[in-house]
Amino acid sequence: MLALECDKSAGYVEITLDGGVNAQEYQSVISAIDDALKTHDKLNLVGVLRNFGHIEWSVWPKDLVFHATHRDWMKHVAIVSDMGWVARTMRIFAPFYAAEIRCFPLAKLDEARAWARTGQILRASD
Repeated sequence: MLALECDKSAGYVEITLDGGVNAQEYQSVISAIDDALKTHDKLNLVGVLRNFGHIEWSVWPKDLVFHATHRDWMKHVAIVSDMGWVARTMRIFAPFYAAEIRCFPLAKLDEARAWARTGQILRASD
């Protein structure tokens, strides 16, 4: 399942992956991103990766095209996952994007959301 929450007025997108991805889910996410980019040069993104499942074959070429044609669309990217390989993989690919990318564990999802929206870690006052 690929789910999307989008606050177009704020330029904020949250994508959650929990299992497989079908072409309709993928296209819905891409359409929402493209729509938000009509009013914002860059978007702040939270990617929540809970579990990977089967990704329909037709999604892969579309995703390659999306990344090739959308190189500079992100400002702050918070990747949230408890799968250790995700953070290691992001460190490899981060230099290819003109965005500030940080990784967070699932327990810090709210902190990741706050950072993605503002670029600052917001903490509750003691």
